[in-house]
Amino acid sequence: MSLSSEQHDILTLFNLESENVEDIAYANEGSNAIIRILLRPDYPPCPDCGNKHTLIKGYELKKINHGILTDRKCVLYYKARRYRCPVCKRSFYEHNPFTFNSMKISALTVENVLRDLKNQSETFTSVAQRYHISPTSVASIFDQHVMMPRLPLPELMAIDETYAFHHRGENSKYIFTMLDYTNCIPIDILPSRKLDYLRSYYMKIPIEERRNVRMIATDMYKEYRTMIHEIFPNSIHCVDHFHVIQELSRKTDSVRIRVMKSVPKYIKNSNQTTDEYYLLKKFNWLIFKRSDALDSHKKPLFDPNRERVMNHKLQRMLNYYDIRNLIEAIHPDLKAAWRLKDDVVDFYDDNTYDSCKEALNDLIRRFFRSGIPEMIKFGRTLRNWDQEIIDSFIVVGVRHKVDKETGQVVISDQKLNTNLMENRNSIIKTIKKNANGYANWDRFRNRCLYVLRPDARPVLNPLPPKKNVNRKE
Repeated sequence: MSLSSEQHDILTLFNLESENVEDIAYANEGSNAIIRILLRPDYPPCPDCGNKHTLIKGYELKKINHGILTDRKCVLYYKARRYRCPVCKRSFYEHNPFTFNSMKISALTVENVLRDLKNQSETFTSVAQRYHISPTSVASIFDQHVMMPRLPLPELMAIDETYAFHHRGENSKYIFTMLDYTNCIPIDILPSRKLDYLRSYYMKIPIEERRNVRMIATDMYKEYRTMIHEIFPNSIHCVDHFHVIQELSRKTDSVRIRVMKSVPKYIKNSNQTTDEYYLLKKFNWLIFKRSDALDSHKKPLFDPNRERVMNHKLQRMLNYYDIRNLIEAIHPDLKAAWRLKDDVVDFYDDNTYDSCKEALNDLIRRFFRSGIPEMIKFGRTLRNWDQEIIDSFIVVGVRHKVDKETGQVVISDQKLNTNLMENRNSIIKTIKKNANGYANWDRFRNRCLYVLRPDARPVLNPLPPKKNVNRKE
């Protein structure tokens, strides 16, 4: 059979050779591209008895959606040949090179769909529109070909929760993620962070595997501490310093809010806000900045000699150093809370595992001596989590980083934390947000793990689902 260049291009799309094709035709019908194809007979042996002399029984026309063209729908009409064995009377179809498991969507379309779904920004609907199939078909393809297993528990593990899926069965709105800290790959994602659920889940894992876990980083959720002590006998529990600073920032902001509520909001007989209220409301973000903070141009934010600009509300030339002094002058608790916040940051920057215990005890005493209710409460938090905070100073490795300015490789100690987990949680939230939420937990879990694991691969030719013979029609 001599083929035109157009027919050769079509064969290339399906990875077929011309000697395997008996007839092929292409046409445009309305807004659709139509391909009709008939393969050459190869008379395969009977799959039951092995008889090599099989006969052609007949043909069946199969309609297959082939999403190779993004500007229009492409439909493949495949004239499937059916053989019959004259010995055992078995009938069977010839090999179908266009689909997986007799699907009505081409194998190439399935591969493209699964490839696109690796992108966190894609949704089932956006992929469906691209390949001219329904979102239900894309979801069905994903469910059949993507089944992400739990990975083995590592030596270094980070765990965290994020608000991403409301699981009605577990009555939970938080999902629980486990991360292999060394490989930066999620081990598994669970629909609940509740202690009973986690206990049930982990107890199904062999004790030898749980004993392999050497260290776990978490936030200050007390259920995690209970779970780790019960389930992981050889593990050290450390609290990530990011969550400690985050909790302190909340307490520091509570001081600002308390003071702001205590000052008059408006000038008497006027609808203009007072200077104190204006400073605490307008420049609330300053309270989260360290005294040695740098701006976007890497210049000291609170430099006294920094250029001053006119503040029309206060009717004077000010820089951030001046504004900070004005805020601190409103109430002594503001200055004290601000300094205590910086003390905690310095505690993490200036100490090692050998020195942190004594430094932490001194820090706790300063919080209790402050006399500020919010700071005293945070001092109790430090005391309740003191051992986990101390263990967060354990060095688990070294980090190599190239300095952008000098080009030199900088080597620093690496401590277990949940920073990578925050990045993974943001991807999970992106997947949820783009899809406007998920209702199917297994699909959501598999999609998140499929995106987050760089080496995740779909099963391109899965086994067909088992039929339920007892099902009532």
